[in-house]
Amino acid sequence: MAVIDASVYIALINAHENEHGNSWAWFVQAKTARETLIAPVILLAEVSDALSRGVGDSALAHQVVQQLLHSKIIELRPVTTTLAERAATIAADHRIRGCDAIYVALAEQLGDYLVTLDQQQLKRGAAVIAVRKP
Repeated sequence: MAVIDASVYIALINAHENEHGNSWAWFVQAKTARETLIAPVILLAEVSDALSRGVGDSALAHQVVQQLLHSKIIELRPVTTTLAERAATIAADHRIRGCDAIYVALAEQLGDYLVTLDQQQLKRGAAVIAVRKP
């Protein structure tokens, strides 16, 4: 299993992203190995924002959110109070942004690793869990 960060998902679906090739190669390898991909449900809002503001296409943002909601590739997990509390502790102790700490906390809860392109998660999250770039 792997927890996938929004940064990697955006790079997967946007060929103009610098890390598109690396993200796609990792994704193909993970799917070939039948690895389960998991993300917190906040992935929906993060992806929607990145596509709407970053790419300037709100219609695409809505379409991708619907695809994620029905995806058999990425399993979305709820942000429970327990997960949010752990994320708050991680955010405070390791100075990781709030939403980014949720991804770290989810990977920790699952005994998994996090795949991300976010430099802060890569550096600071490594104090809590295994963190990898695609």
